[in-house]
Amino acid sequence: MKLENAVFLNAEGSLEKGGFRIVNGNITFQPGAQGEEVMDCEEYIIVPGLVNAHFHSYSPLAAGLMKEMAIQDWAGDSDQGRIQQLFFDYLDHHMPRELFYKVAQKSYIEMVKGGVTFVSDSDPGPSPWQLSEAVNDLGVRGIVDTYEEIGGYHNKMNGRVMFGTHLLEEEDLSEEELRKLQDEKEAYKAVRMTHCMENKWRHDLVYEAFGRSSVELYQERGLLDKETVLFHGVYLSEEDIGMIADQGSSVVHCPLSNLDTGAGVADVPLMLEKGVNVSLGTDFVHTNMWHLMRMVYYGLKIHQPVERFSAADVWKMATVNGAAAYGLQDRLGRIEEGCEADLVFIKKNEYTGAPFEDEGFSTALNNLMFQTREADVHHVMVAGDWVMKESRMTKVDEQEINEAFSKALKGFQEYVNERRDG
Repeated sequence: MKLENAVFLNAEGSLEKGGFRIVNGNITFQPGAQGEEVMDCEEYIIVPGLVNAHFHSYSPLAAGLMKEMAIQDWAGDSDQGRIQQLFFDYLDHHMPRELFYKVAQKSYIEMVKGGVTFVSDSDPGPSPWQLSEAVNDLGVRGIVDTYEEIGGYHNKMNGRVMFGTHLLEEEDLSEEELRKLQDEKEAYKAVRMTHCMENKWRHDLVYEAFGRSSVELYQERGLLDKETVLFHGVYLSEEDIGMIADQGSSVVHCPLSNLDTGAGVADVPLMLEKGVNVSLGTDFVHTNMWHLMRMVYYGLKIHQPVERFSAADVWKMATVNGAAAYGLQDRLGRIEEGCEADLVFIKKNEYTGAPFEDEGFSTALNNLMFQTREADVHHVMVAGDWVMKESRMTKVDEQEINEAFSKALKGFQEYVNERRDG
């Protein structure tokens, strides 16, 4: 297929006019043959598929349940906490497996409609394999955290889905568990991920127990390397950030959830200055990467020279940096010769279609980030295969999945009422 008259986000992080071709699912700028299919892209701006580098598939079911509450107080002895505990009980023991599957797909569909083509899911539910099937059904990509089940999943893929494993949150760290992680690393090659130094509670726990950060503990035990992905990092010290940079590990910045839980704001400017690979994750409840990118942009302006960071920096975090976190930077996140054709077609509107452009200055990329509306995301392609056309999923029945999500919500409400009445 040849894409003509396109405006696309190039590998240098700017919008370029021109065209390219898709051959066997890959991008090429080489000349084509006569008679190939041609798509006129005059109406569109094409960007690489977005990477949601940290997410919990079930969490949209919990929308509003954790409001105005720190993580350490979840499921505690309060009215809100007791409802939260019932939610987790319902999720773990009473919600049918097939509903978990559909709830995950509901979340993924919301993301695809915003241009996400790769998601890292930290909640495998009843089965990591089943969750990978939920991703594959939609035709997109991802990685599923298998936790202690990595022995059955290392070196495996299911379609377009990878499998990783988990390090430990600070409340779970012990000498015995750290030794187990070392043994696991020797036995299995896999991406290792965890929530790391997310809030002051977790920071204080590890310092009280070990006198140093979880990052230092991982470094001492050989667990910090290019296959390590750390979520949040709000309470990372400058020394922690230096170690992460030196070892080539990645940090997933999740400001929406960090503000939801009162965790604070990660020092992303320092991470970028030190050379850390920073990607983006919506984490808990949220699925809208556009909201996230805009928040990240403004967050980079706090106590920084206004000109220091640009929209291009945020686009990089949402695309190639997310791919790099999972070792896929040579294949995904860029519109470049040889990369896989994971593409998002954004219909131009009155702002994005007519930016101000002069020699040495353009509003195009900034306008794309801030003026794109959800309805403007028209098509999504993965490896040259359409997974969404005209804002409709091509491989699954959206109505059926929406109905299943509503059924799951109703089931939780009924479960709460039964426990109260009992």
